[in-house]
Amino acid sequence: MIKQYTHQDIAKWADYSGDRNQVHFDKGFAVKNGLNDVIVQGMRILLDAKEMMIPYINSDVAVNFYIKKPVLVNTNIEYSIKQNKNKTRLIVSTLDKPEEVCVTATILAEPPPVLDKLVNQIRVSAEFIQYYVDLLLQYYPHIKTNWLLIDTLLFCISFNQQKNTYFRKQAQKINVDTNHHVITTYHVAQKIFISERLLKNHIDFQALSYAINEKDIYSQKDSVYSTFTISAIEEDGIIYQSSIECMTKASEII
Repeated sequence: MIKQYTHQDIAKWADYSGDRNQVHFDKGFAVKNGLNDVIVQGMRILLDAKEMMIPYINSDVAVNFYIKKPVLVNTNIEYSIKQNKNKTRLIVSTLDKPEEVCVTATILAEPPPVLDKLVNQIRVSAEFIQYYVDLLLQYYPHIKTNWLLIDTLLFCISFNQQKNTYFRKQAQKINVDTNHHVITTYHVAQKIFISERLLKNHIDFQALSYAINEKDIYSQKDSVYSTFTISAIEEDGIIYQSSIECMTKASEII
């Protein structure tokens, strides 16, 4: 599958998800961060990657996504699936330079995560959930698979309820002169768990409970690598979990 993402695609995903990071819209800001142009949101790239992987998911699995290289606006990229014995792998690469891999993903059989009773559970109103389910079906009506619906829903819950606090906290951990540096947060990886329960039955998203957990993997003077995990819980078990890894870093203004 060959895709190209336009400025309109970037704006559409921003309208849905709330991801309006300046690096997606302001070329001057992107250049200051060492890029040649604005870049497509990582989760928008992964949305198409996940849709392509739907036929290969048929039991409790984890899928590990790694964003190795940002995708510039108006760039042709190719999505491909490779199977080797019991492993299914997706690769996204630049069409004119196939050796430049942008995204990889691997499907692995895995049991459900254990629910941490101390994790921070959040309240999500039925109105909020219904609004984003309806909006997703309006913007991307071809997406009907339970786990993909809940994946995008969880991202919106976490991003819209936590983004200002989360990004501010991460930026405050970096000790640089902000007059000579710009601080930006990039999505670099995602691990998702998909329960077999999501593959067979109708899910009432409003009946689920949700939990969020944040953790720093490492912190340096000019960068912080952290994870942001949100789980969807049915009764006492996790039926879906998304752990997003982010790099917040300072770049010297060029």
